[in-house]
Amino acid sequence: MKIRAIVALFFLCGFSFSAYGETVLRTLTTWEGDKIVYPQGEPEITSVILKIKEGEVTQFHCHPVPTLGYILKGSLEVETKAGNKMRFNQGDSLVEVMKTVHRGTAIGGTAEAVVFYVGEKLMPNTVLADSDPELIYCDP
Repeated sequence: MKIRAIVALFFLCGFSFSAYGETVLRTLTTWEGDKIVYPQGEPEITSVILKIKEGEVTQFHCHPVPTLGYILKGSLEVETKAGNKMRFNQGDSLVEVMKTVHRGTAIGGTAEAVVFYVGEKLMPNTVLADSDPELIYCDP
């Protein structure tokens, strides 16, 4: 009888989770394969919708906090300062590189993404490489 109850519980739990949504990404690393590291202070979560026009190239920047993105529209090519590139298309979900200087370019039309920063109160989510000459937040 206990086995039936346990099996029924697993079935119901699985059924209820699938009724609410579909997992689009589960990962332990960034798109470049680096480990995700959480901030140490008071947590702060921020979400932003980014719109990058076709051909537009963002400034080189870094994220000192874990950053999750989901491409709502278009395609975005992300390139690290070291030259590693990855292309993300509509429907793709990714964890951005952390503390790594990179930039994005919209390919084939305007790209839109919703981005979630798992940050720390008083710590910036994004730092422009030019504004961080000491590379306090970014790795060289």
